[in-house]
Amino acid sequence: MSTISVMTFNIRYDTAEDGPYQLRPYRYEYVDEYLKNFAADVIGFQEVDKETQKNLAGTLSNYWVIGAGRMKNFSDESSCIAFNRDKFQLLSCDTFWLSPTPGICDSYPLEVFPGRVCTTVTLIPKREKGRDATPFRVYNTHLFHNADERLCYYGVSVILDRMLKDKQYSDYPAVLMGDFNSEPDSLAIRSIKEFKPLKLADITDDVGYTYHEYENPDLKKTKIDYIFTDAEYDPDSIDKVTARRKGDRMFLSDHYPIRAEILL
Repeated sequence: MSTISVMTFNIRYDTAEDGPYQLRPYRYEYVDEYLKNFAADVIGFQEVDKETQKNLAGTLSNYWVIGAGRMKNFSDESSCIAFNRDKFQLLSCDTFWLSPTPGICDSYPLEVFPGRVCTTVTLIPKREKGRDATPFRVYNTHLFHNADERLCYYGVSVILDRMLKDKQYSDYPAVLMGDFNSEPDSLAIRSIKEFKPLKLADITDDVGYTYHEYENPDLKKTKIDYIFTDAEYDPDSIDKVTARRKGDRMFLSDHYPIRAEILL
């Protein structure tokens, strides 16, 4: 059985509004340091602009970083996936839109702008001596922000439909992760847990809040970041990454990343 570490990480886009926590030039230095030392095997990032995706590809020098931007000409933010190319072979990849036309770039439902995407990869561990390798799929998304919860539910329904079609084509274990902009009792999250054809478990059920806005004392802190899977996993491995840099106490993001180990 192979152990694969996965992480969901909303890196927070680059904006001067964050002041001393702005991604560039301040916070990315710590992100770079953290990932070089503690990167998971597979990472689902959210809020990644083209410059940040380029930087991540440099930071994670032995990883492939895959994902398309959500707007016209694949610009703007992506929900990209990084994976260790020394450990895995890529079998397939795709970015699709959470809309009635998932294959059309910059498409979105109900005149909601901008659109949202899900990036998916199918990976197979590189063979170890005497051990068969099991392919698996990873889906990474960032659902609609400050929207009617029915819109987040709609985005989830597009993803679940795609996952079910993929599963019917080839029954590989799956991981669904990302920033769902939805609390645990929301319609979107309940719909994932209750979707019987896929039997996805929220393995991050007990991590507590993940969105903290740099530990803003005036913010109601909530859990909106998740990892779901139908694979076996190590419950003792699930970890909300609250690390801060020594000295200046720099944050990695306004979200806490989550790590877990999947068993295949």
